[in-house]
Amino acid sequence: MARGTSRAQPNSDMKRMLVAVFDNEAKAFDGFRNLQVLDEEDVVAVIASRLIAKDLDGSIRVTNSYDVLPEGTMGGTAVGTLIGLFGGPVGLAIGAAGGFVVGATADFGRTHVVNDFVNEVTAALVPGKSAVVAEIDEEATGPVDARMKSLGGSVFRRPLSDVVDSDYQREVASVEARLARIKARIHESLDHAKAALRHPTRDQSEQGD
Repeated sequence: MARGTSRAQPNSDMKRMLVAVFDNEAKAFDGFRNLQVLDEEDVVAVIASRLIAKDLDGSIRVTNSYDVLPEGTMGGTAVGTLIGLFGGPVGLAIGAAGGFVVGATADFGRTHVVNDFVNEVTAALVPGKSAVVAEIDEEATGPVDARMKSLGGSVFRRPLSDVVDSDYQREVASVEARLARIKARIHESLDHAKAALRHPTRDQSEQGD
């Protein structure tokens, strides 16, 4: 599933919000890193992910972050808003103060969050536990589930369309398409450069002599 091809026009049915809850930060970090590895292997595409820890007072700390979209886009908004809901009003405020929620108030007002999803996650994410929260594009759930569960994680997911509205999805899809075109041009330039090195022109050959 090379990003330069199939990722250029992502299928909205494959876009999901993922949460994997772990007993401690060390296991959650392993899950966070494993999700990045699956992204690097083109098994899934990670749009944005956060590693969070829930403190004993119920507040949420964001300890690591990963974004594929350029800074300033809406890539982390759905993830950040969801994190805020897991931590309640305190969690949302911390997320906004840390720069992890872009326009939190406006986005919260127009985000269609499935209540049972939030309730399921918050029931599992008790104080002292940690989690990976991510927006991903996956063709099948098996690879992610296998990695997370092998580390002791409990996996929750919902279609992105259940969590955000169509405006958000259109903007992210537009940015992804632009990134795919940029990557394709970079690969094309590299291919031309390699070809030039393998087959130098006559002028280049004469200069070498």
